[in-house]
Amino acid sequence: MGWTDADTVRKHLLSLDNLPTVFKDVEVSLDSAGKAYLPHRGIESGSAQVKVLKQLLPNSQSGVTLSGETWVALSYDDLVPGEIVVASDDGLGTAYQLDSDYCFNPADGKLRRISGGSISDGASVEVYYKRYEVKTAVVDFTIDLSTGVITRVPTGDLEIETNIYVDYEISDASAVDELMTEALTEAENKILGLLKSEYTIESSDRGLITGATELTLSIICRGLAMRALSDGRTAAEGRSRAWRNLSQQYESQAWITLQSFLAVHIPTGGTTQGNSNWEWQ
Repeated sequence: MGWTDADTVRKHLLSLDNLPTVFKDVEVSLDSAGKAYLPHRGIESGSAQVKVLKQLLPNSQSGVTLSGETWVALSYDDLVPGEIVVASDDGLGTAYQLDSDYCFNPADGKLRRISGGSISDGASVEVYYKRYEVKTAVVDFTIDLSTGVITRVPTGDLEIETNIYVDYEISDASAVDELMTEALTEAENKILGLLKSEYTIESSDRGLITGATELTLSIICRGLAMRALSDGRTAAEGRSRAWRNLSQQYESQAWITLQSFLAVHIPTGGTTQGNSNWEWQ
């Protein structure tokens, strides 16, 4: 791009220090050719874990005693998030609320009561949960780290046209690299279409550099907001909303910064406060 570049944008975006790089229970399907496509590329070596549902009906475990706020291990680990029910008895007389009455660690298969919740100290509860079966790399599947493509090994224990659940990690750079080129191009096109005649892509005014960087960051944050809704991590709506808000702040500030270079007035919908700790370069 004429006014900014990928290194500049990446530096400022990574300084937010909250880019999603660890993804849990991302659901994808193996197609008829035995391939599944993760929504990310640049997978960290050794980080991918592929799982399938162990059974459709939940396990039931009785007499689980919750004392204080001590973690209690269930009979199995690698449990399915969002598929746990904790009740006062097997008749589901009282169904307790996750994150209000108890906490749940699905990877380790542990739960504990929350002080002040509805589960009394020392109470025995009935727990229903579903299990994952973890598959073995190379034996059951292979993964192309650069493209995020998972391929079934024909001699392994994975079936075609099956839903799988994948945990994996990507590098900080990979978290934004997929969006970078598109965002730079989109920001450039938006600005070029609105510039006064005396300015071009070759103009090196400081305000153009700053505004182009801010607008590019806005577009990337918008993409991360969309990605948050389908990345398999918890609190998807809240994280997506946070990225959208940040995108709007960057966009508003970008048009304020660029206004003197534009042939038309762009409404900003209010003022935003810049981050004085960032120096655009």
